[in-house]
Amino acid sequence: MDLQLQRFADSGDKTERATPKRREEARRKGNVSRSPELTSALVLAAILVALRFTGSMIWGSWQSLMERDLTMQVPSQWTTSTVTQLFLMQGATAVKALLPVVGIALLIGVAVSVAQVRPMFVSMLLAPKFSRIQPLAGLKRMFSTRTLVELGKSLLKLMLIGFVGYSVVVPSASEIRGFTQVDVTQLPFAVGSMVFSLGIRIAVCMVMLAFFDFLYQRFEYERGLRMTKQEVKDEMKQMEGNQQIKGVIRRRARQLAFRRMMQEVPKADVVVTNPTHFAIALKYDSQSMAAPQVIAKGADNLAQRIKERAAESGVPMVENRPLAQTLYRVAEVGDAVPQELYQAVAEVLAHVYRLKQAARG
Repeated sequence: MDLQLQRFADSGDKTERATPKRREEARRKGNVSRSPELTSALVLAAILVALRFTGSMIWGSWQSLMERDLTMQVPSQWTTSTVTQLFLMQGATAVKALLPVVGIALLIGVAVSVAQVRPMFVSMLLAPKFSRIQPLAGLKRMFSTRTLVELGKSLLKLMLIGFVGYSVVVPSASEIRGFTQVDVTQLPFAVGSMVFSLGIRIAVCMVMLAFFDFLYQRFEYERGLRMTKQEVKDEMKQMEGNQQIKGVIRRRARQLAFRRMMQEVPKADVVVTNPTHFAIALKYDSQSMAAPQVIAKGADNLAQRIKERAAESGVPMVENRPLAQTLYRVAEVGDAVPQELYQAVAEVLAHVYRLKQAARG
């Protein structure tokens, strides 16, 4: 019983910051810190700014469209072709007028969303979850703390927008009553100016609220990722175990590579030495190779092992300090000799071949 109580206490005592591994796992599942309020507020502000610069063009497009519709000659007979042509013409005008605003809103929305979560694609979020349509789970979400917070934010936004609207409309009451005396052609501009002023103030308030919502979402995200001390210890043990396994694998891979390399030394035509620090075994077969190949190389102790293996197998060794140092630096085991070293390697091989011929003679 005491053990169960201790486990329960540990599970609720999440005081440790999330580890990089925990954060990466959460990101793979689509669990990231994101504020939709910030995206919508900045999109609203971007739309208003775009309307400020393109409003006259949009109004001119709609005015031209209305004039064309009112002055156009009515067809003597309406057909599918004439109706389609009329709708296409009006649709093209509307798209052309609204495209800059819509494009800017889409660009800002995507940019803000990507800036918050960085580019990511979570395929598991596309899979249907039947838990979302369970009545009991839905009721729990309705009365959860997060739902109450979202309700509070919505009420705060509503009150703030109402206050801003009141602060703009009431002082302008006399100006609104004067609209009855304004020329009809100037009325859209007067109303539009007032609405735009109201929209700008609302957008500024929305951006301010969205900034605080962004901080709150970040705080909630960090709190949700917190870990208990036991979880951190378990993860560290797991990572240490994985590192040990990887270390064993790397060590065995190096051992196998060393064995294969030492097995190739007897097949070499020559071993170029430093003479004490480097040893490079070269092999050349004119029938199967375009250039001599490095089949083994080593420094210090490994170089001594290569030279011992070469001596046991009767492979000639030639001391050439510059060539040995250069080959060790620029060529890996299995690589062909670089073209700029062809002449030096050819001289070494020719010397070895002359020694072999002299020994046979």
